Amino acid sequence: MKRRKVSYQALICLVTGLALLFSGPAMATQQAKDATAGKAKTPVEKEVKSSGNKQVSKKREAIIKEAVEALAETKKALDAIEKKKKQEALDALALVTGKLEIVLAREPDLANAPIDVRVEQYDLYATVDAIKKAVKQARDLLGDGEVQQARMILSGLASEIDIVVTSLPLASYAHGIKAVAKLVGDEHYQEASDALYELLSTLVVTRNIIPLPILRAEELLKKADKLAETEGRTDKQNKELASLLDGARDQIRMAEALGYGDKKEYKGFYRQI
Repeated sequence: MKRRKVSYQALICLVTGLALLFSGPAMATQQAKDATAGKAKTPVEKEVKSSGNKQVSKKREAIIKEAVEALAETKKALDAIEKKKKQEALDALALVTGKLEIVLAREPDLANAPIDVRVEQYDLYATVDAIKKAVKQARDLLGDGEVQQARMILSGLASEIDIVVTSLPLASYAHGIKAVAKLVGDEHYQEASDALYELLSTLVVTRNIIPLPILRAEELLKKADKLAETEGRTDKQNKELASLLDGARDQIRMAEALGYGDKKEYKGFYRQI
């Protein structure tokens, strides 16, 4: 069964914000998290971790060394510009241009060059009913215009692995570096510094979301399929098979409750069960 993946793209921005804590919504989210306090994890956590690691490794293999080096030289150039070291800044910018030209020559159709991959994991052990109650409370709050309080509830309703890939936008970055080099050559250091900071803010971030309940359901069904093929199963094995199928069904329902998909999208899972 093919997993649903959600990708988002955004620009990296330097933002300062205030964190608002609301005891009511925070408690509601905590109730969803604690609804099954002490509940054992599924019997496929090792397989889930392995599957997640494989997908992260594939993303890391796509990292382009020259693009990573270009970013490092950009930071060196910025430091030199702020110290008004003209030649040092120009040398670093020239290296950036050279690295980018290597990438573009090798892969002329590549728009964004991956330079970093990081993993964020959010997990939630709760009953489907507890999740639905939290979602209903969030909807009620939104209906009352209490957006921030609803946000506090919804922020905890996630069970996923996020693979976050940061990339250099090759064409615009290369053009921007040349513009900065001209400013440095004219000794317009403040303008060059501002332009370089702005350029660094255009790094592209792609977030690939892998819902953990679906990953767990897949692994549970793999175990169930293997056990189902066993001839002359014992009563113990039959109970284990039933438990695996129940567990997979619960995970799919959790994915639905968390909004990762719906019954129509997961009908293949239900047929398999």
